[in-house]
Amino acid sequence: MASTSRASRASTSRGANNTQLSQSQSSQPAQVTQIDDKVRLIMKYILDHSAAKIPMKEKDLVPLVGTRSELQCRLPLVAKLLAKRYGIRLHQLQDATKMYICMAEAPMASIHEMTPEQRPQLTLLYIVLMYIFLRQMRVEDTKLYAMLALLGIRVDEEHAYFGSNLRKLIEDTFVKQHYVKRERSQPDSAFEEAKTYILWGLRAKQEFTYEQVVGFASKILKQHPTDFSELLEIAKELDE
Repeated sequence: MASTSRASRASTSRGANNTQLSQSQSSQPAQVTQIDDKVRLIMKYILDHSAAKIPMKEKDLVPLVGTRSELQCRLPLVAKLLAKRYGIRLHQLQDATKMYICMAEAPMASIHEMTPEQRPQLTLLYIVLMYIFLRQMRVEDTKLYAMLALLGIRVDEEHAYFGSNLRKLIEDTFVKQHYVKRERSQPDSAFEEAKTYILWGLRAKQEFTYEQVVGFASKILKQHPTDFSELLEIAKELDE
């Protein structure tokens, strides 16, 4: 008799929980499927800020539509429109769930797709990504800067083509844009110095192929792509 009573109570409890879940789900606004003024405002904001490639905070998007729920029920449609119309993928950062970045759906075909002002930055980025790849996807920042110096690019001096503030460009701008990632090692003893490593970032992995970077390396080093056949094979495997 007691077991029957417990089963009855459990059944009643499950029914109550299901009712609460149903009520909770029904209270959430449904996804917007038609373009309205708020969708247009979100789209405009994202497109205006996408060129800077800096993550956008959810708290900056919410005032455009009023509430967080109004934003969340429109973001799926916004993401679909960005991909279809502009080839842009809206990505929510995993390490900061209330931030979003825009990434190109397809890798860049040529440096000439950039404006004259953007080309120096992209060229330097390619050089940095190339060297990280050649050093098995992780390199100490001091070794990266030593390599750049061999090419006549000193990060603390103004360069005729790349301009000034190159250290800030690499350590701050490229990091904020998620093209590169910086990691600091933990010394094993008090006698060891901490080291900073630079790796490919999320955006670089999405917007560039390893094969592209190997091809760029052959041009920078003025060697035939076949001289990089081993790296090209590795690049193809990684891209797949």
